[in-house]
Amino acid sequence: MDIFSLEGRRQLLTLTLGLVALGLVTQLVLQALRWPAALGQVERWIPLAVVGLLLAVSRRRWPLEYSVTFSVLAFLPVALQDLHVALALGTLPTGLSVWAPAVIIEVFLLLGSSAGLLLVGLLGAPLLAGLLWRFPVLPSMQQAWINLVLTSLLLTWLGYNLSRFLERARRQQAQSDAALSEARQDALTRVLGRAAIEAELGLALDRAEVHNTPLSVLVCDIDHFKGINDHYGHAAGDQVLRAVARLLRRSVGQSGQVGRWGGEEFVLVVPLARNDALRLAERVRRDIEGTQVADHHVTVSLGVASYRSGERAAQVFARADQRLYEAKRHGRNLVR
Repeated sequence: MDIFSLEGRRQLLTLTLGLVALGLVTQLVLQALRWPAALGQVERWIPLAVVGLLLAVSRRRWPLEYSVTFSVLAFLPVALQDLHVALALGTLPTGLSVWAPAVIIEVFLLLGSSAGLLLVGLLGAPLLAGLLWRFPVLPSMQQAWINLVLTSLLLTWLGYNLSRFLERARRQQAQSDAALSEARQDALTRVLGRAAIEAELGLALDRAEVHNTPLSVLVCDIDHFKGINDHYGHAAGDQVLRAVARLLRRSVGQSGQVGRWGGEEFVLVVPLARNDALRLAERVRRDIEGTQVADHHVTVSLGVASYRSGERAAQVFARADQRLYEAKRHGRNLVR
C-alpha cells in the first residue's frame, strides 16, 4: 500500500475503519454472551452505525480531506459519549473512543503535519475538556486516566513528527526523481540522451526476449542538416532539432522511447513488428516532409531493424544504422 498515493491513503482509511468495525462487532458479541439483553439497547449500536457510515463515506470519490474531516467530526460525539459513560462508571472507555490513538496517527498520515495537527486539536480539545470537567474520578483510576492522556499526547507528537519526516522524504524523492529525469534528457531537445536511450533499448530487448514480444529500432537522421547550420546559423539548427524531436515524440506516443543519439541523429525504440515499424517510419517521414519545421523545409531518412531472438542491442542498432545509410545513398528522404 503506497500511502503517498491518493488511492493508497483511501485504502488505509478504509482498512482502519474496517478494523474498528470488526472490534466493535467483537465487543457486541462478547457483551451479548454475558448479557443478551444488551443487544436491545440502541446506544450500544450507535458506534457501529457511525463506523458503517464512515466506511461508506471513505469509498466515495470525495476529496480525501472531506472524508477524513467528516470521519473525525462523526467520531467526536460518540467518543464524548463514551468518555461521559466511563467517567460516570469510574472506568476507562470501552467504546469507540478506545480507537482515539489510532485516529490520531491516521489523521497525520492521511492529511499531513499541518492539517493533521489542526484536526487532532479539534478532536482532542473537547475530549480533554470533558475529562477535566468530570474530574476527579475514583482515586484508583486517576493514574490510568493520566496515563491515557499522556499516551495520547505522545502519539500526537509522534504522529506529527512522523508526518513531517514522510513529507520531507517525499520532497527529497521528488527532487531526486526530477534530477534523474533531467540528467537522462538531452539538454537541447528534451528527449532522452544517448546513454539513457541505450539503457532503454537494453531493457526493451530484455522484455522482448522474456515475453516474446516484437521490438523495433528506428534510426532517424535529418537530411542536409549541415547546410541549415551553414546557411542559417546554429540557432536555426537548434530550432530544427527541437522541432523534429517534438514530432518524433508525438509520433511514438506513450508506447515507445525517443532519444538523441548525437548531432542530427535520433533513435526510436518501439514495441512493433517490422511491418508496423516501417509504416510508423513512413508516417514520420511524411509528417516531417509536409511540415514547416521551425520555418524550414526539412526531410529525414530512416533505417528500421526489428529485434531477432538472441541479438544484443548493438547488433539491432547496427542493422538499423546500416539501413539508414542505404536510405541516404539512394537519395535521402526515404525509409529502409
